[in-house]
Amino acid sequence: MASQWLVQEEDLQQAVTLLSDDGTKLEAEVDGQRLTLTLHPMPDGRIEVRQRGGDPTGRPRRLRLVREDGAWLVVEGGEQRRYEIRDARADWLNRGGADGPGAGGGEVRASMPGRVVGLPLAVGAEVAVGDVVAVLEAMKMENDVRAKIAGTIATIQVREGDAVEARALLLTIAAAAAP
Repeated sequence: MASQWLVQEEDLQQAVTLLSDDGTKLEAEVDGQRLTLTLHPMPDGRIEVRQRGGDPTGRPRRLRLVREDGAWLVVEGGEQRRYEIRDARADWLNRGGADGPGAGGGEVRASMPGRVVGLPLAVGAEVAVGDVVAVLEAMKMENDVRAKIAGTIATIQVREGDAVEARALLLTIAAAAAP
């Protein structure tokens, strides 16, 4: 089954679809171009990558990957680049799913159908952007629902254990007054 990833290098972000991965060979698609990578673990913990596809010369490329501070350093020849890799689904959910940042004002809606398994805050609680305001379970996975605006919990429309549909209103946040 294909999985979606976001690869960030400085200000450039690309969507990558991982088509297959058997631990030593992986196939991916980047901007509609299919790549085949062969991975070779090195004794020093680095990974050597041989790439086919994606190079206009058609030559295989040899890269070394090193994990550092939650990111990957890719070394080719004397050049080094730093990449952060995030799961696209988790990134989408953390941004509020279909409701995206700022959409719906202070309305917090379910990004997917599921069951409410957590409501960590009560009416009147203050929240900052990114605070977890609810937890939904879908397909045996718990997904945090985060505040898109800072303010105060004004209403809670659901209870723990409730089944909700995608885009169901979970709670509302009264926006914080501008300083």
